[in-house]
Amino acid sequence: MTPRDELLTTGRLGGEGAQLLYETVRLASVAYRFPPPDGHAYWEEGDIQAAAHEFLQGERGARRLLDLAVRSVDGPSFSRLLTAAVRNFLRDQARSTELGKLIVRLKSVLRDESEFVEIPRSGEALWTTRGGDSDPSVTSPAALAAVTRHVEVVVPKWTSETRDAPLADRDSLIRLIRAVLEAAAGSLDAIEIAHALAARLELRRAPLTLDLDGGRGYSEPVAVDGDPASATVSAVRATEIFQGLSDRERIIVATVEDSIRDLGALIGTGKSQAAHLRQRLFERMAGELRDDDQPEETVGTLIVLCDDWVRRRTGTADAPSK
Repeated sequence: MTPRDELLTTGRLGGEGAQLLYETVRLASVAYRFPPPDGHAYWEEGDIQAAAHEFLQGERGARRLLDLAVRSVDGPSFSRLLTAAVRNFLRDQARSTELGKLIVRLKSVLRDESEFVEIPRSGEALWTTRGGDSDPSVTSPAALAAVTRHVEVVVPKWTSETRDAPLADRDSLIRLIRAVLEAAAGSLDAIEIAHALAARLELRRAPLTLDLDGGRGYSEPVAVDGDPASATVSAVRATEIFQGLSDRERIIVATVEDSIRDLGALIGTGKSQAAHLRQRLFERMAGELRDDDQPEETVGTLIVLCDDWVRRRTGTADAPSK
């Protein structure tokens, strides 16, 4: 019985549905770059299960299941709707984190100040200074963080008992953003800027980044029929491709920037066979992405998923070769 059949028959997720939900939470946490729970360096299995259980709790959980039952028409549509609902759920949770709040605040400042120029693109917008280079920055995160050390930061007095105190006043944030963008010698997204400012603002940093868009309200469930946002489409497509890859193919994707010699050592083959396997896989993927409107974004997300899988699977450079 499929997860959808379980839900339609019993009104709840059964064993198959629970496993699908766990896998969806795990993949969504990586594909959409949500930070792990407080105190954790990355998403552990216990965190994934806890998030999945919370997803199902209470009145909102019941509404999510009802929406899945009503709007799905088959297995694939059920999976797509579940991915969208999980993404929305994790996004709502992430908005309350320290890093998430900083990103939302930075986006507000970036949009309001004329000296900062937005460079629209699919996914996260890039930002530069007026007259600055619009090409994505290649400056290291460490170098970006270093330039903030000597920037004056003023923390305003705060007496509210119901709202969090600001990390810095607006003028301080403007000075910090300006310093980082000038050092970047190119454009950055708000997530990258937030990480550069985190140490200077004494914000406990999360190792994974976060996809947030300040100023909007998010409701659940989210409609994914018709023409969904390109970022959602790319993440869903990348997840579909990831699930169809073998262990060896996931390793090949995760090590796309490694040399053929290094790849051969990882998968236990010679250089010639490693090169052949890589070329054959990339040719197949090119065919699968032929009709993709955002192939670069899909591939980027796929690489993140495969890299995370390899890290969780091995914890070392050793890898399975089947």
